[in-house]
Amino acid sequence: MKIILRLTLAGILVMMLVIASYTQDTKTTAKVEAKVEIGQINGASFRIDLPVQWNQGLVMYCHGYEVAGRPRSNWDNSQTKALVETFLSRGFAVAQSEYSGQGWAVKEAIEDTESLRRYFASKYGQPKETYVTGHSMGAVITISTIERYPDIYDGAMPMCGPLNPSIVGLKDRVFDMLVTFDYFFPDTIVLPVKLMTDNKLTTTVAEKIRTAITANPEKAEMFAKRYQIATVNELAGVLTFFHEILRELQQRTGGNPFDNRNTIYSGFDDDVAVNRGVKRYSADAKAAEYMRQYYTPTGHISDPVLTIHTTYDPLVLARDVCVYDSTSKISGSQDLFIAKFVVARGHCNISPQQTGMGFDNLLMWVHEHKRPIAGEIP
Repeated sequence: MKIILRLTLAGILVMMLVIASYTQDTKTTAKVEAKVEIGQINGASFRIDLPVQWNQGLVMYCHGYEVAGRPRSNWDNSQTKALVETFLSRGFAVAQSEYSGQGWAVKEAIEDTESLRRYFASKYGQPKETYVTGHSMGAVITISTIERYPDIYDGAMPMCGPLNPSIVGLKDRVFDMLVTFDYFFPDTIVLPVKLMTDNKLTTTVAEKIRTAITANPEKAEMFAKRYQIATVNELAGVLTFFHEILRELQQRTGGNPFDNRNTIYSGFDDDVAVNRGVKRYSADAKAAEYMRQYYTPTGHISDPVLTIHTTYDPLVLARDVCVYDSTSKISGSQDLFIAKFVVARGHCNISPQQTGMGFDNLLMWVHEHKRPIAGEIP
């Protein structure tokens, strides 16, 4: 009886060792998923991704413009997932807020991103290093964040977004394009002064724009060339999107933020006729002040800022990105700003690999104090 008992115990011991060994092997070979937390702070949904082997670093990601009223799916699309994986694979946690508002929600985004960062630090501990990045309007939020919180962040990587004063950049690119389009193609779009009471973006607006430019392709081609849009086919989509941006801005600010009374237009087939015939508008003071606040870059940075832009972008021109070079020079921080480019067509058409290379450049700059060379990211 004793012998049988001993054999049984010995057998159990062997089996336990085998099971332990097998379990260990399984843990070694199986892919362990990153930890994900989803929640809400002050009406803004958020997502936090923590890698299995966390290096105690944090990347705050700021998404771009969302058309008001559209379904929100920032975390579910493949591009965002690939972007998050770019940072997770380097050991960094990623936190992103969905913001408590849509449209030109720069004000809300700045506040919501900071609230999320504080929440992250309180729950997971103060990171050893923190970076902020974002696409398009998210680049505006990125630059405003690094300027406002220099003691918190170690560096920033704004991508494919206008880094000029918003009241200037949106006036030049959005407002001026719409008012000159109204001159060349009258009665096609809703006039800027009536946009605030108009309904949100509908397919009717896009159809009317498309019909107008199709009926006069030569004029449309001249107009597209003037605004550095490569093809007439892109023109309708750009104008429709800008029409919605201006509508939302007017509703958000309570008036028209832009003034073109002192604008002398050029680059058209007949500049004299354009300047004589284009409608002129004055800005509402409160609306203009809102745009100045959200946001006017100061150039006052104390941490490295590396921006990335495509060589062709129909929405955001390269000059609107590179203007921060002048802003930083005026403030005396030009040694902390670098503009890199990728050879690609389209808005924010920056691959995860190129994003990773840019981030590696930024990390080297912060860790080794080696300023990257401006130029192409292959």
